Order: sequence, then C-alpha cells, then structure tokens
Amino acid sequence: MKAQKSDRVGQIGIAVAMAAFESLGFAFRVQSESDYGIDAHAERIESEKPTGQLLGLQLKSGPSYLSETCDDGFVFRTDKKHVDYWLNHALPVLICLGDIDTKTIYWQVVNSDTAISTGKGYKFTVPITQTIAPASKTALASFLTPVVATDRYTIFKTDDTSHGTAKRYSFEVVLNSSMSKAEVAVIVRQVTNEGQKRRYHRNHMVEGQWGDSDAQVVWTFIYPSAEDHNRRNYVCRSIWIHNGLEAEFRPMGFDGENIGDNIIVDWCDNYVFVAEHVLTNTLTKEAYFSEVLPRIDELKTVLSTIESNLLILDNGDLQETGFLAATEAERSRINEIYFEITDLPFAPFECREMDTKLESFVAFLHNIWLFFSDDGRTKWDEQSRLEQSLQQRSYARETLQHLEYELSKVR
Repeated sequence: MKAQKSDRVGQIGIAVAMAAFESLGFAFRVQSESDYGIDAHAERIESEKPTGQLLGLQLKSGPSYLSETCDDGFVFRTDKKHVDYWLNHALPVLICLGDIDTKTIYWQVVNSDTAISTGKGYKFTVPITQTIAPASKTALASFLTPVVATDRYTIFKTDDTSHGTAKRYSFEVVLNSSMSKAEVAVIVRQVTNEGQKRRYHRNHMVEGQWGDSDAQVVWTFIYPSAEDHNRRNYVCRSIWIHNGLEAEFRPMGFDGENIGDNIIVDWCDNYVFVAEHVLTNTLTKEAYFSEVLPRIDELKTVLSTIESNLLILDNGDLQETGFLAATEAERSRINEIYFEITDLPFAPFECREMDTKLESFVAFLHNIWLFFSDDGRTKWDEQSRLEQSLQQRSYARETLQHLEYELSKVR
C-alpha cells in the first residue's frame, strides 16, 4: 500500500521542525496521536542537561497551510475545540507552519490575543518574520514553562505501591503558594522524574523483589493546600508508565494532557466546587466544640451504662430482656447522636484528626445499637449479639482514649 502524500508531507515537516528546534538547543519529541492537538514537545537543553522547560507544538506542513496569506504572513484557521484545548493547556502552545521546500518553520504563540474568533471558528496570523531560527531564540525562551523552586511545594506522603510485576510509587504533594497551571505541571514533572529514581520500599520483601531498580509507574496527586489534602480534594492527578512495561502489567490510565516525558495529567473539574463547598460549610473551632463536647460527655456516660449492663449480661446475671429495658434510653440516644454528628458541617482543619476519632467512636457505639435494634434481633442470634456488642464496646473504649488524646492537642 502506498503512503498518502499528506502523510509523507507531514513526516517531512516533522523532520524539518526537529532539525530547526534542535539547532536552537531544544530536545524535540514527537507525541502520540492520542495527544489531541499537540504534535510534539520542545524542551530547552542547557549544558547538555534537560531543564524541564517545555513548549507544546501544533505542526502543520505543506503548501495548503501556506496558501492563505495576509499583510503580516500566513492565516491559519481551526475550530473552537482546538483553541479551547490549547488555551487551557498546562504547556504554552505554538502553532508551527512548515515550508518543506525551503525547510522553514513559521510560528505563532497561542493566547487570547492571537486567537481571533471568526464566528464559526478561529484564525491566527503566523508572521512571516517569526521563524524557528536564532533570531527567535529569546522570544521562544520567554514562553517556556517556568522553573519552580522545590521549596514551593512539599511532598506530604510517599507510598510504595509495588507488586510482583511492577515497581510503583505514589506521591501526594501540597503546594506552598498559589501557582499557575504551567507551574503545577512543572512540579508534576519534577516529582515524577525524581520519583522514578526513589529507592524507598515498604518492606523487605518488596526491596528483595526490586532492589536498586527504577520505578515503572509513578502517580502524583497535587493539592493546593493542606486543607485540600485533608479533604482529599486534589487539583490534578498524574500518571507516568514506563514504555517498556508490558501491557498486562500496566495500571489503568486516564485521559488528560501529556505535559512532557509521557506524563499524563488529569485536571479535576470539581476542585473549585468542592473547595468552595468546604469553605462555606466548615465550623469555627468554638462552634465545633460547642456542638461536639457536650455530646462526647453524654456518650461517655452512655458507654459506661451500656458497658456495665453488657458485662452483667455476659456473666449470666441478667437476661437480654432485662438488658434491653435497662439500656433502652441510652441505646436510643446513641442512635440520635450518631445522626446529629453525621449531619454536622465540616470540622475546622486543626480539629480534623480529633473529628476522625469522634466519628469512629460514635460508629462503634452505633454498632451496639444496631445489634439490639428490631432488625438486629432478627438478623443475629442472642449469643452473636452479645459477642459482637462486647467487641464493639472494646473498640469504643480504645477509640475514646485516642479521641481524648487528639482533643488534648487542640484545646
């Protein structure tokens, strides 16, 4: 089968673009067809080392793309879908038009000023004076993704999630200041590339399996604040998978932007909604304490009453009917408090650990209510109800100690 002429022209155009960018000190990497709207990445190289500063390139070559001209150069037309994608991309994007006869690449940056709406779509003017040549080196450098200092973010958690067929790491990162999308992308690349070289192992078995080898899969989760991390509200997640990892051992990926080095970033569309919801539904410390402290005191009294009656029931000195009568009010109150706590707004950030322990404490007590509810007495036999309730009572006692410890830290 003969190759289509347009395919040959496209391949020649890629070769011309590669030569042009590499002559200016860029590493040129063609992207997969699945990366919608971005044909290649150009990364600045200094002293033979990659800088992590990239450009996203949309390449079009051949006479058809140079046929419509204007006073300043060439007119490139496209649809709204492509323009929206480029304007919201984590990398700065250049439209590059290739003249394969003269081996010249003309370029224009994509931004809100250069993208001109035509009503049906968009057009860009690609100046004839802007070519990938030494004269444009300074201008191209000004568009590169920024360098981000490592003190502007903190790795809150490193997880070794390796198994027998792949060495894998996951990193949870919290930003220390406000950042642009491009800056976040830089951090994702930095953490991912450094993460590939990590040698942390969660146990000796994993270390024995993977030893001194590099990772084959790296995930990152980026949180704009410690509060967002606490609420698991990430602004983006990413995945990198080594090209050599066999298909059956690859984790499920996701759609997103290729921000360089085959790192795919999925930006969370719900981040702002969740962040605003948490902000407007979080109690102050004093309001939180006024809600939960009286209930904690009440639950401690309830626990003591139920516990003493459970032990008497376990000793055989009390029938279950007597236990139910003696603890009816307390069990009913547990059920009420369970829903009262569940319906509260969010705890303040500093009380989050305490709130987690409170939720567990109430849940263990509520399990006792469940075992002796009408449904519970139908589902479980009498001995099972007693044994499981005694176990939940022990869990509640243990969790209460942790709760009081966390409370002492924030009071």
